[in-house]
Amino acid sequence: MRIEWEAWWRAPQQVRFLIAGGYNTLVGYLIFSALYLLLGRYVHYLVIACVAHVISVASAFVVHRFLVFRCNDDWRRSFLRFNLSQLVALGCGLCGLYGLVNYAHLRPLVAQANVTILSVILSYLLHRYFSFRSTRMPGGL
Repeated sequence: MRIEWEAWWRAPQQVRFLIAGGYNTLVGYLIFSALYLLLGRYVHYLVIACVAHVISVASAFVVHRFLVFRCNDDWRRSFLRFNLSQLVALGCGLCGLYGLVNYAHLRPLVAQANVTILSVILSYLLHRYFSFRSTRMPGGL
């Protein structure tokens, strides 16, 4: 098993992010889809998107913290920054989802798939330079 982990950590961070993000995106999209198919007649799709976001963010934090960025900072601090980054990405995603459904007349499931692609780029930048950036001073200060 050790050999596989060594190979994992030799992979560029962007590749690890895309693999972990692909997993997280699939989980988030499946949660959104299931909730939409179950509740879409009764609950607005933007509310469903928010609920799906909350459900999937805890899993995404663990995956990114330990499998992508190897963050050693206090988990509470990085969890707060992670959630702030996720809220920015969520806000952009909701605006995109609203625009694609109401102005481009796409169905919500198709619109969400399109928004997801742009969210990946924004999320990487936010997590790389904000969520999991090291706050410790060089030399252990």
